[in-house]
Amino acid sequence: MPFLNHELMHQFDAKTFRQQQPFPHTLFKDLLRPEAFDLLYREFPSLDLFERHVNLARNATGQRPHNRYYLALQQSIYHDKQAGSRGVATLAQLPVSWQAFVTELQTSTAYHEFLARMLGIEDFDARYAWHVGENSSEVSPHCDSLEKLATHIFYFNTSADWDLSWGGSIIVLDGKQVPQDNPEISDFRHAEAFDIRDNRSFLFQNTARAWHAVEALTSPAGHYRRLFNVIIQVPKGKKLRHFDPSRWQNRLRRGLMLGGIRGRSGR
Repeated sequence: MPFLNHELMHQFDAKTFRQQQPFPHTLFKDLLRPEAFDLLYREFPSLDLFERHVNLARNATGQRPHNRYYLALQQSIYHDKQAGSRGVATLAQLPVSWQAFVTELQTSTAYHEFLARMLGIEDFDARYAWHVGENSSEVSPHCDSLEKLATHIFYFNTSADWDLSWGGSIIVLDGKQVPQDNPEISDFRHAEAFDIRDNRSFLFQNTARAWHAVEALTSPAGHYRRLFNVIIQVPKGKKLRHFDPSRWQNRLRRGLMLGGIRGRSGR
């Protein structure tokens, strides 16, 4: 079963994405086929695979920690535990549906071409990670680290299991009014929240202005904010190249894929 909606990916205009302010971003509806979303939703990886992050220092900026459950594929950015340890899954440990979805992301020329067009680059690496938030979990305002080129977040909540009054929307921030690098959401002139429920995914390109956040969750016990990240990174040992449609077509004819998206799991 194909998971991704190839027609929607093909039709979406890259110029529209890149012209978004204050940084390139868009919220997709049904980028996963409905039956694929339902299957992945039902078979979301068990919390038994995750490690719990509590008060892990983020960086020297003084930003509050992002407390949550965390699961990386193959290798973690937080420690050197072997794949198969808690918090670091092998592909074989995932439910069969998730094994198939990750494999499609790693091998789909349609998805690679979609990312290349949106981001305007051809070569990149990718890593994969799941986050689960609970009551009081938050994502304090921040920009991502420089090695991240973009992030594509697939959300796995529905209107039936998540109430918007509990928070959880991803918030795009603009107009920072304080000099420090650990601002509050209220320190920005503009804050736009995006509803992440019911088969939505959010793609954004990392820039110096790509401030984003999630307010502290107020969900009842047993209700979790669930997501899966495809983190697009600067390729190791390669220079970034601007996307060239003709060169891309030549690569497809030769059966080549975009370098690195096969699933390296680095920082």
